[in-house]
Amino acid sequence: MRIAIFGAGGLGGYYGVRLVEAGHEVGFIARGEHLQAIRNNGLVVKSPLGDAHLHAVLASEDPADIGVVDLVIVAVKTWQIPQVAKDMAPLMGPDTVVVPFLNGVDAPDGLAAVLGESHVLGGLSKIFSRIESPGTIRHFSPSAYVEIGELQGGSSERVRALGDTFENAGVDVGISDDIRSALWFKLLMVSSWAGLGALARSSLGELRRDAATNALIERSMEEGIAVALASGHQLPSDCKQQLVQFYEAMPDDATASMQRDLMQGRPSELEAWNGAIVRFGAQHGVATPVHEFVCSLLRPMELRARQ
Repeated sequence: MRIAIFGAGGLGGYYGVRLVEAGHEVGFIARGEHLQAIRNNGLVVKSPLGDAHLHAVLASEDPADIGVVDLVIVAVKTWQIPQVAKDMAPLMGPDTVVVPFLNGVDAPDGLAAVLGESHVLGGLSKIFSRIESPGTIRHFSPSAYVEIGELQGGSSERVRALGDTFENAGVDVGISDDIRSALWFKLLMVSSWAGLGALARSSLGELRRDAATNALIERSMEEGIAVALASGHQLPSDCKQQLVQFYEAMPDDATASMQRDLMQGRPSELEAWNGAIVRFGAQHGVATPVHEFVCSLLRPMELRARQ
């Protein structure tokens, strides 16, 4: 299979390397020092699941250098989707499948608006990885998980075939009959605390230990769950308990990517995370005061970063 990784960072770089190891032809779209290091020295993965070093890598900042592929894995930031969807034209053939592995619930629709809904699947990933240095990906967790499904629900032959592709590359796979609800659950996992962490400039452990901020996390969860249900999505009956257990299992020094971006003066996914809860809440008449408060105070930082 010919595959393009649009965004060869911690997530995209990791999966791309594993797919090459499984025998697929993979082109990486990257930029800056990371791209130059990949061109000069190859792409390295350091992982509890096994280290890897690709010495000869097809990598470019121009999708035209890669050409038409069977599969595009989109692993950029959500706010980059409008431009990325346009830039993907040289990768697209009549049967090309596009899978975004992004946080938030809007990315598949943003891609489908430009590329056509028939080309786009829903997808999510659970992995802890980042660019350790240009050309090197550090994978921290003892697993890597993807979940995929048709946007309109149900399974399909192409979804099952893609699941087999990832499974054969050593990736844990879930096939979802309701990928949109799965995306909402993933959104709740990050939006319930990331914005609060950015405001408090504190790790998840510090937020949990303080009674007041821990209570805000709980209220944030409850708002998000109410919005998801009002939007017609199915969540586990013990959704809140699952979220609490997830947070308790995370290391004390954990921070979210949105939080790190804001604190380092970079554009973030604020509007796709907390902003999405506020936006869909307004559509369905669900009050979201905690998420509104977070967005209101973080938006000036976001605007400065975008300037």
